[in-house]
Amino acid sequence: MNRREFLGFTGLLASAGFTSLASANEVLNQQESSDFSGVASDYFEFRIAGPEIKNMMHELKLLESKLKENSGFLSLSLKQMVGDSTMVKNYPSDLKGVLSSAYEDGAKEGSLPFFYSLFVRFESQKQLQKAQIVNWFNNNIQPLMHAYKPTKNGPVKTPIAMAYYHGVFQTILVGNRKGIYAEQNDIKNFLKSAQDSPEENRITVANHVMIHDKNLDAFEKRVTPLLKVAQQTFQPKDDVNQLGLAATKDNNYYRKAMTTEIMRKAIPDGDLRAYLMHGVWESVLDHENSHLDRRFKESAGPVGAMVAVGPVEPFYKTRYLGKA
Repeated sequence: MNRREFLGFTGLLASAGFTSLASANEVLNQQESSDFSGVASDYFEFRIAGPEIKNMMHELKLLESKLKENSGFLSLSLKQMVGDSTMVKNYPSDLKGVLSSAYEDGAKEGSLPFFYSLFVRFESQKQLQKAQIVNWFNNNIQPLMHAYKPTKNGPVKTPIAMAYYHGVFQTILVGNRKGIYAEQNDIKNFLKSAQDSPEENRITVANHVMIHDKNLDAFEKRVTPLLKVAQQTFQPKDDVNQLGLAATKDNNYYRKAMTTEIMRKAIPDGDLRAYLMHGVWESVLDHENSHLDRRFKESAGPVGAMVAVGPVEPFYKTRYLGKA
């Protein structure tokens, strides 16, 4: 299963009689051989049944303690998928936010497993490799990734294991409400001061796309201006605080994004290259209304024209955040 297939696979996670989809225990894109400079992140997507969440959180706490002793460690964050954006698909505006909690609701009901994304950030690829995060994941998280079968006495663990996705990504551009940053020292400081702690209950949006790898340079020339627009625009335009007003279902206002980040996968998947466009917002509706802004639409059009797979744009909430 490659990245293209895994992106489409997230919607097919339920199997009759199980709280998680039965699938091959397969590691996806585990080996990353391309050398690059700058900030590097191990990124994982995985599914886990509710009875294993407590054990998962315990393992993350142990990992954070260990990583704080490692040179170059910046941060780690665990994000739970809670729903999907409708506005990224240009659906009618009266549908904005209708899927904002759909995935989490399904997981709580038992019709879906819980879905998580894990980011582990280091100042360099060599430091990331030295930390051996993939080995840690295989030894401590993968054994928890088994389907559970509902019974009259409660859910029971089965031997059926689930797949996960792993990729190494490099951060190429970031932004916050103060500015846009491309220099490596600025990116490092940005990732050390994450603004998405679980207590703040903010919404993370991760736009997953793939482009033809031969178009990488042209794509990044288009996506850089889009990040600037996404980070800097707000409604109403004449807000005296230059932040915008809170979005609701009944208006088109929205506050600026808290942070934005563009991540490029270190190696292509065949002739395709994966990107994550990762942002933190004050609310789901702030994000949804931003997609209704003509300034955003005009900047997104040239970028969207180069997308070969996607966009898939789920909403997440941060469940664990660890810093150096």
